Amino acid sequence: MLFFLFLLCCSSTSSVKDNCPEGMVFISGGTFQSGVTTPIRPWHEESRSVVLESFCMDVYEYPNQLGELPMGRVTWNDAQAFCQQQDKRLCSSVEWERACRGKDGWQYSYGPTYQRSRCNTPITGGGPGKDPPPIAPSGKYSQCVSPEGVYDLNGSLSEWVSDPWNDFSEPFNARAKVDPKTWRTLRGGTMWSNTFYGQDCTSRHGHISSWKNIDDGFRCCANPR
Repeated sequence: MLFFLFLLCCSSTSSVKDNCPEGMVFISGGTFQSGVTTPIRPWHEESRSVVLESFCMDVYEYPNQLGELPMGRVTWNDAQAFCQQQDKRLCSSVEWERACRGKDGWQYSYGPTYQRSRCNTPITGGGPGKDPPPIAPSGKYSQCVSPEGVYDLNGSLSEWVSDPWNDFSEPFNARAKVDPKTWRTLRGGTMWSNTFYGQDCTSRHGHISSWKNIDDGFRCCANPR
């Protein structure tokens, strides 16, 4: 009887995981502790307990293809449309953080401490300047992967998520005025180490949804079928 229940449990779990579209991984839901206990920078949210449903996430940044360059210079509206064309959606901010931090709540997708060589984080300055950003092909950094199999959540491009943004303003534009009707959230450590928003799984920032920044990309999520 116990053996039968074990098989039933394993079969049920496997069938749910198999219901993710091709090129996506299954992220289990449950209670997740997002944010940080003691925020010390504006891009950190205070810790809070969130209950998440299980979801599927693209293995790589869009176009979600191993060896291809991820797409930058994309607006939030375009990112949303690209996901919808595939019967997917933009990930929520909390989904993105859960996938990055894993079940153990790591600070980085690969572990609790920063290791510069693990991901595409080559630049010690605070932004791209006049040079093109050194965007790497998806999956090039084979150790920049979460325990559940999602690549490049740290380094490379920042990623649009679905949430409105109603927090600190864009510091590079003194006239920018935050409006949650037109501003959207970005997640992820980028390739610059000295940005105002950081490089770890809890880092976040936002700007107007119509901007096309060279270091802003996205990946898609979906509900298990």
